[in-house]
Amino acid sequence: MGRIGIVVDNTSNIPNKLINELGIGCVSLYVIRNNKYVRASDVCQTKFYDEIKKSVYIPHTSQPSVADFESIYKNMINKYDEIISLHISSKLSGTYNSATLAAKLIDSEKIHVIDSKTTSWGLGYLAIEIKNIIDKNQYSTKQIIEYAKNFYKKTKVFFSVGDLNYLYKGGRIGKAKALMGSLLNLKPLITLENGELSAVRSLRGNKNLFNEMIERSFDFSGKLKKISLIHTGNLKLAGDLKDMLISRKISEDIINISYLDIIIGTHLGPNSVGIITHFE
Repeated sequence: MGRIGIVVDNTSNIPNKLINELGIGCVSLYVIRNNKYVRASDVCQTKFYDEIKKSVYIPHTSQPSVADFESIYKNMINKYDEIISLHISSKLSGTYNSATLAAKLIDSEKIHVIDSKTTSWGLGYLAIEIKNIIDKNQYSTKQIIEYAKNFYKKTKVFFSVGDLNYLYKGGRIGKAKALMGSLLNLKPLITLENGELSAVRSLRGNKNLFNEMIERSFDFSGKLKKISLIHTGNLKLAGDLKDMLISRKISEDIINISYLDIIIGTHLGPNSVGIITHFE
């Protein structure tokens, strides 16, 4: 096996410091505010989520351009024999399509673009595992690609939206549904399955929501390896979810809390929370 480089996008939630330590490439999606395109990786997450809580204007997002991918591929193709490019589900973003077009323009036989069928730490864990596998130098490129394509089957991803009115403002639900949900304190539970977001059910209150979220997140036959709790500016919510996990005798050592990348966070809105579980 020759030298293999890795490229991800910023929805992977991997911090810039770890990106640099791992020596992998990262292409950023864009957030659009006041008609200006800003790289999401350059935006302070804390400040961003504070701002959208107060703003009546809802930002939009955009995939990386083909030129963005061409730039990083051209830089890396001189250092590596092959590149594995891992990206947010193609059903959530056009990022995979941009990467595929760029790979064809440069050298499609050396650049392998993978639709991860997941995002956030589901994608982040995938990139880290692929890096570890490459470093062991025990598997062929074909085996690594096959592993990457099926990795999503070993993860569970659940989110809950904190503000239904925010979804209404973004045009994703009707006014009546938003009002009724707010009045009844209903919390929608959303899952990412086979690369696509879908509603599971709505529950009343955070306690019921968290119990359901945990039960569904652990519904897997393999050994639990890692848990990521993600939030869009409400650390207390993530902390409450962590406390509930610890009360169920889950080791604190495998639990990580972080901001949800602002690309996905923009669509879910402020005060949202999620859990991502990764199994062997």
